[in-house]
Amino acid sequence: MALRLIQIITPENYDANEEFIAQEDVIEQWVDDSVSGRTTIHILADVELTEKILEDIDKKIGHRDDYRVILLPVSATIPKQEPKEEKGDSAEQKQKEKDQEEKRVKRISRDELYEEVKAVVDSSWVYFVLIALSCVVAANGLIRDSGAMVIGAMVIAPILGPNVGLSLATTLGDKALMIRSMKSIMYGFSLGMALSILMGFLIQFDPDVYEISSRTVVSFADIALGLAAGIAGCLSFTRGISAAVIGVMVAVALLPPMVATGLLIGSGRYDLAFGAGVLTITYVICVNLAGVVTFLLQGIKPKSFRERREGEELSRYAIIIWLTLLAGLALIIYTQFM
Repeated sequence: MALRLIQIITPENYDANEEFIAQEDVIEQWVDDSVSGRTTIHILADVELTEKILEDIDKKIGHRDDYRVILLPVSATIPKQEPKEEKGDSAEQKQKEKDQEEKRVKRISRDELYEEVKAVVDSSWVYFVLIALSCVVAANGLIRDSGAMVIGAMVIAPILGPNVGLSLATTLGDKALMIRSMKSIMYGFSLGMALSILMGFLIQFDPDVYEISSRTVVSFADIALGLAAGIAGCLSFTRGISAAVIGVMVAVALLPPMVATGLLIGSGRYDLAFGAGVLTITYVICVNLAGVVTFLLQGIKPKSFRERREGEELSRYAIIIWLTLLAGLALIIYTQFM
């Protein structure tokens, strides 16, 4: 069972003995001595109850601005935390267990997820360097027909962050994160395509090698792959799995066809570049569509009612737009490649 330590630095002269959280939601709770009128409350809880606890804290003191909540992952506790064993099978006990189960969200909290995603939506010089390096490695792997080199490029590529950021921003109605994610996607893909086209212009290669030719033909199976990559990536993110691992899942779909498109454009093989380009766009649409739907099904939504309405509206429009684009691409796939 994954655990989180929640530290609440209370407002000045706040009564730390006042019950913050329902006791059945926490594993352990203790209070530090007051310093300068402020007290620190520590709460050890199951990760699946963290969002419920944070919402309770927000209801209690969210109207004030002189407090701080810190959420920390817990690697282990000693003695080992064992599941509580409740005796009896009365109707009251069963109802209590049912209520407790309903509080669990089967994922990390919305606030933790938001911070994780925001941290990987990047537009720094490091992001651009990693994009450039991943494109160089991927291009070499494609040209030399080396699957191992292509996989290495997927590990380097920071393509995950902006796409998941766009899906989460759409779900939450966060326009600032949405704009930031779209800029990062646009800059990253523009740099990647420019470098790939330049390498295709400068380097002689055989477009019939498997690693390239396999990405110039699109089928409905590729739609399934893109959706699967998006669902797996977002589900793993909400479970708190390393972003590097998830990045490989998403890069499997996005990076190689993008680089193949640039190489083929640079070499003047526009007929083959069309197929690779359609494949790239298909994967981008599928990953983002799957991301929005997955976050919605995971119950991730804004805090306030007003933000919730905006989030629902943006999510609805996004799903309609992605589905419409996907339907258009499916028609192109059927008429051009089937």
